[in-house]
Amino acid sequence: MHHTSITRLGLILAAVLVLLAGLVTSAIYLTRPQGSPVAEDMGKPVMATQIEFLADAMKRSAARIAAHPQTLACFASGSPEVCQAQAANLQALNQDATILFVTDGQRQLLPGFLPGDTRQLLANAGHGATATATFNLSLSHPVTGADGKRLGFVIVEQSVPQLQVLFDTLPLPDAAAYAELQQSQGGDQPAVLMRRGNQAIKRNARPTLIALAGTPWQIAVWRPVTPVAENVAPYILGWLVASLLIAVLVMGIVLAVRNRVTDNLRTLVKFTNDLRQQRLRADYAVSLAEFQAPLETMLKLGKVMLGRQKEVSSQARLDHLSQVNNRRAFDEKQKELFATLKDGWSHSLLILDIDNFKQVNDTFGHEAGDQLIIKFGNVLKSCLRNSDFIARLGGDEFCVLFPYTPLDRAQELAERLRAKMPESVELIPGVTQRLSWSGGLSEYSRDDREENEALARADAALLEAKRGGRNATRVRAAA
Repeated sequence: MHHTSITRLGLILAAVLVLLAGLVTSAIYLTRPQGSPVAEDMGKPVMATQIEFLADAMKRSAARIAAHPQTLACFASGSPEVCQAQAANLQALNQDATILFVTDGQRQLLPGFLPGDTRQLLANAGHGATATATFNLSLSHPVTGADGKRLGFVIVEQSVPQLQVLFDTLPLPDAAAYAELQQSQGGDQPAVLMRRGNQAIKRNARPTLIALAGTPWQIAVWRPVTPVAENVAPYILGWLVASLLIAVLVMGIVLAVRNRVTDNLRTLVKFTNDLRQQRLRADYAVSLAEFQAPLETMLKLGKVMLGRQKEVSSQARLDHLSQVNNRRAFDEKQKELFATLKDGWSHSLLILDIDNFKQVNDTFGHEAGDQLIIKFGNVLKSCLRNSDFIARLGGDEFCVLFPYTPLDRAQELAERLRAKMPESVELIPGVTQRLSWSGGLSEYSRDDREENEALARADAALLEAKRGGRNATRVRAAA
């Protein structure tokens, strides 16, 4: 059977949590924003704001010109006088701009306006904002008649000489960054009008695009690509720190739990040892609730078991007939007292033999003999001290141990017992027996090699009492 320790479970848990932290870190790394930051990360440059403001002003100007009554009259009549008059007015008001009126169908320039190099402007009429390599910005606005029909377009073209200066002041996000001013030309690749910075990083990075509203231009900014190791390093470091914290936390909890479990198991072992030694303490403290209920149940069962054991043990040391201690209990008590002699204590013992016991058995039967033994045991218990140890050694022979009692004091107790003994007892209905006993008294000596030597001396003294006529006590002291 495979056994798993709490520490091993803690290590497994820590490994699982560390792996989970690694998966979470990987997910965060993989879902982070890829490539260069979006335009909002850089903010709207001042250059873009200024150009968008210029384009918006041109758009509003073109709208006002397109809605002007003289402009509508020029488109409606096509009269050279009307168109030339409107052209003169617009030229006076907008000296920095070129303004053209173009018809809708044939894309023809209305009379009175500067012809110039207008081929591209005419081609792009109606397409919003356009630009040229000389940094001219052109905007067109439709002209609509009273009936809602489109008559043509107003084209406003204005030079933006400050574009180069504005681009040169464009703030770059990094010293190694690269920027381009691009112009859409209808294909996949825009035309590059201006450049700034380290063009080499363009091969390995994706640009941030900033559109210039109302114009065909846009700003593209490239930032240096951070090496993969530098990108991954913070995530690995974060994972290592998280793993260390997880490991310390889990192992701290595991060690605390293991120590508590160990302490509670020691308590259970202590309880088991106490039960084996047939003694239970008042309380067994446990710190984990999971151990409390089982321990309480074990304690209840242990008390019941101990009570039964004590009862059985008591019965095993009790003579079933006389209800005094038996020979086994006597031997244990004698051994206990003999061990204290080296400390200077004195102990005495008295052997008693019921007089004429065999005659009672032979005359009245064993039932009467048993009753005599029972009655004699009761008399001994009622006439002796509580500290005196009474035992039946066998047949009609009894022994009394006088703990911590010297021989002369034991003689007084023996004589007091004889004096307090009733003269007769009733054995069975109609049968009364005179009660007397013969005794042999001795004491334990530190010179004795074995505890039974004092018993042998008392037994010899008993034999002298019987030979001397019974109903007497003889004493034999240690040599």
